[in-house]
Amino acid sequence: MKIKNYQENIFFLIFTFLLAPFFYGLILINRSKKNELKRPLKFLVIQFAKIGDLVCSTPVFREIKKHYPSSFLSVLVIPRVEGILINNPHLDEIILLDREKYQGIRGIFKLIKEIRDRHFDWSFSLLPGLLNNLIPFWAAVPHRAATTSKYTTKGAKVFSIFNNYRLEYKRHTLALRHYLNLLRFINITKFSEKKELFVGLKEEKKALHFLEEHNLKKEDFLVGISVTAGNKFKEWSLEKFARLADRLIQEFDAKIIFMGAAQEKAFISQAQILMKGKSIDSSQFFSLSEAPALFQYLKMFISVDTGSLYMANAMGAPIVDISGPIDIYEQPPLGDKCEIVQKKLACLPCSFIVPPARFCRKGTRQCIEDITVDDVFEAVKRLYFSEKKKI
Repeated sequence: MKIKNYQENIFFLIFTFLLAPFFYGLILINRSKKNELKRPLKFLVIQFAKIGDLVCSTPVFREIKKHYPSSFLSVLVIPRVEGILINNPHLDEIILLDREKYQGIRGIFKLIKEIRDRHFDWSFSLLPGLLNNLIPFWAAVPHRAATTSKYTTKGAKVFSIFNNYRLEYKRHTLALRHYLNLLRFINITKFSEKKELFVGLKEEKKALHFLEEHNLKKEDFLVGISVTAGNKFKEWSLEKFARLADRLIQEFDAKIIFMGAAQEKAFISQAQILMKGKSIDSSQFFSLSEAPALFQYLKMFISVDTGSLYMANAMGAPIVDISGPIDIYEQPPLGDKCEIVQKKLACLPCSFIVPPARFCRKGTRQCIEDITVDDVFEAVKRLYFSEKKKI
């Protein structure tokens, strides 16, 4: 749910400024109640981003619980990414920004009342946004830490003044590290940047059953491929993915597993039709919460910049990232098991954490179109032999 209507923006702006003294009064009351009750701290993390950004936010949850083990930690996210967090042991509560439940202005008031009734002590808005800033203030959260950016919307910039702790996100810097740096306001200055996903026993059994059902062994060269992205601008051609998959089968006896959400089946099927060799489509077998169980068995994962890439990276799979237009310094896959494929062009990068690009300004998509099958295959080969040396 986003506030898109211009009239709604004006309403919220006027309403907030007119009632600011009232909200500040509620905040003072909440602070005094906290001192009287002497209960454990309650934290709210707001992250309305998609899969990749949420995976990169997981160190925040771990570090809060590590330093404040008795605290209560909630996270407010969009429903489509809930599966990423279901097995996360650091979270006490997942609150979903459900479009149907919180529709329109009345819906936003309902959400804020529910947040206010939880009596949070701290909120952390990891990305800049109008709603990210509005919710904690209206909910009378006493301590409100938020990311700001000079590249965000005017509404978000105006509402950012209602946060009493602000940290500007600087372009070309690691977003994950910025999220963690927000925790300096609660005296967390030393931390690990390791991303985390968790696999339950049920998911583990399902992954093993999948491998057995398709005659795959753990020691096989299992290569996961994701052929789509949430942003069409970043997508590599299906024909190139098919040629790459065939070459991996021929050169390395790879077992190709196409991965993605159920709605991506049509694209996966097209890639499979273009292939000469055999491959497996896993998109109908695993939900978002179950996918990490399969990622952990991959010997390689290849995709453009998409959520699955960050999931595979979090599960320790060697990564080949077909980066295209993105700023590789802002949200790269981390670790020594990564190869980034990106052309050196004068117009790069053009897509950032704030804001992401949705189309090519030149209309050519040269940054992604110029990446050849040979480019990606050579990256796979470097990583393959690098991993072989470690055995």
